[in-house]
Amino acid sequence: MKKILFLVLLFGFKFGFTQRGAHICSEGKMAAFNKLHPNYSQANQKTNSPSAFISHEKGYDIKFVHLKLNSERNTKFISGGVRTVATVTFASLDTFMCLLHKNHTIDSIRINGVLKTAVRKDSMVKIKTPATLTLGQTIDVTIYYNGTTPSGGAAIGTGYDTGTSFTWGNQATWSLSESLAAYHWWPCKQILTDKIDSSWVFVTTDSANKVGSNGLLKNVVNLGNKKRYEWKSRKPIDYYLISVAVAKYKEYDIYAKPLYLGGDSILIQNYIYDNAINNPSFLTGQKLELNKIKQTMELECKLYGMYPFYKEKYGHCMAPFGGGMEHQTMTSLGFFDFYIDAHELGHQWWGDNVTCKGWQDIFINEGFATYTEFCAAQYLDPVNFIPNVTAAHNNVMSAPGGMCFLVGPDTVNATKIFDSRLTYDKGGSIIRTLQFVVNNDSTWFNGLRGFQNTFKNSVASVPDFRNYMQTFTGQNFVQFFNQWYYGQGYPTFNVTWNFFGNTAIVKSTQTTSTPTSVPLFITPIEYKLTRTGAPDTTVRVMHNVGTETYTFNCLGTVIGVVVDPNQWIINKVIGPVKDINLAVENLEGSNNEISISPNPTSGIINISVTENTKGSAEVFDVTGKLILRETLKANLKIDISNKEAGVYMVVLKDESGMQLKSERVIKE
Repeated sequence: MKKILFLVLLFGFKFGFTQRGAHICSEGKMAAFNKLHPNYSQANQKTNSPSAFISHEKGYDIKFVHLKLNSERNTKFISGGVRTVATVTFASLDTFMCLLHKNHTIDSIRINGVLKTAVRKDSMVKIKTPATLTLGQTIDVTIYYNGTTPSGGAAIGTGYDTGTSFTWGNQATWSLSESLAAYHWWPCKQILTDKIDSSWVFVTTDSANKVGSNGLLKNVVNLGNKKRYEWKSRKPIDYYLISVAVAKYKEYDIYAKPLYLGGDSILIQNYIYDNAINNPSFLTGQKLELNKIKQTMELECKLYGMYPFYKEKYGHCMAPFGGGMEHQTMTSLGFFDFYIDAHELGHQWWGDNVTCKGWQDIFINEGFATYTEFCAAQYLDPVNFIPNVTAAHNNVMSAPGGMCFLVGPDTVNATKIFDSRLTYDKGGSIIRTLQFVVNNDSTWFNGLRGFQNTFKNSVASVPDFRNYMQTFTGQNFVQFFNQWYYGQGYPTFNVTWNFFGNTAIVKSTQTTSTPTSVPLFITPIEYKLTRTGAPDTTVRVMHNVGTETYTFNCLGTVIGVVVDPNQWIINKVIGPVKDINLAVENLEGSNNEISISPNPTSGIINISVTENTKGSAEVFDVTGKLILRETLKANLKIDISNKEAGVYMVVLKDESGMQLKSERVIKE
């Protein structure tokens, strides 16, 4: 992470996204996960998550959770109760299991109305049911507990943390559960595929505080010198997206009006530090960035379909950490920035509405959130669009290898899960490359909207996404994913070009940074031909073999070539360099019935064509200047004996101007 990111936190300066270092969201999530998950660390995975425990967790499907907690803005101590209502999915179930960090003391447990005790091992909680339950029966468990959440700190905090803002001096307590830290502060089942059908979060706190959470604020109950904030959501939610944030907040509301709502609006409910919202520097700085979320919401609804939680709200809770966390309907973040805000809002579709099926599928969450940043730049901040994409590509190419695909231990290794270079920048970049391969933005975005609708309120894997888009577009993406997602590295294109008459030649030789993984990236690619006498033009071709040579008939004079001008592909380029020796004869096959000889020549060039061939013979010097043109006939002799020794290009064309043959000829 570049130091500029810390300056943002300390002084409130605008974060310059084009000055891209490690992705700020990535840095924080890696730090939080690695330091604070003893039960899910790579080293302890087997001992602390035995198969029997996971099996019992899979024995029930959660329908509802109700968190009834006590929390203050200046302590990590938490107390209260959590009710879980679930349906049995096994033929029989006699034990309820969940996770609650061992720092917490369990005061009491009721299961289906019966007072029970738990057997605990580290952070695992095992409770015998009053009677054996069968498939489809309801299990209703309330666990009352208290304790101080685990110590630790990193860029994005811990599972449940407290701190003071460097910029504003505000105290706050907040949760950040991704990936596996929800159990740090509430008893839960941490399996992604079991989304909770609906959830309530009630938090009692000092009356000076406000509490932000998921869904809609249904009630605020006065309790003397305390208040209880009652948040309710009717939308399915994954365990790590449930959140609380407690501080002296003031509310600052914005309304977005996407086209889909026909004039109705979406509430964007923001909990801002109380002294910050009245501070002139906030009004002229970060609040200006926050106000842009209206147009960002309207854009993302247009791209991905209606905001999935429009019947509830979107919003933000400030907390003193670097970056943002996409809690469903209410992102937690340390400061406001156009690109961070766009990224976290994008997660409401990619991560919240459709959640990765396993942490190995984090591409569904973070790849698409990063792609959303590119879209926000393209449509709302176009001057920074190509610089931002280029910066992401350069970060990917800062090392020769590395793949998005996670396998084995990497699926519980936060350094891999939240890798800035691969999960974020490579993931987002290759999604954009896939858009290029589809080559039809209407089809592409209709496909993304269809995928969202098909997998809404659920989870999806990377193969799920690939298979859906294959069916929707009618294209086969197996090779694409094998190269870019499962494969490592990137291509380098060594490009030379030449121009004479109205013909441009582009020769491209591809090498790859990790040839043992991907020896050749088979891909479409664009070349921009810059011209005088005619507008510049961009052509799209396929790179199918190691060395490709392309010819283009052009008006005007080609004076330069730009490779991949729109930065669709992660790639490096050598050149392009004009090569006056690059001849058309190596292109598209030669016509054996036509010959140009001798070569070298002392001055006379013999042209042999069939009797019925009509057209012209043209001779160009090394600058591409036409120096001679003759009408084709069966045995044509062209005299260049009065020309200087050197290299000339002879081009034969038919009456329509189509090229029949070309050859570089050396005059001695």
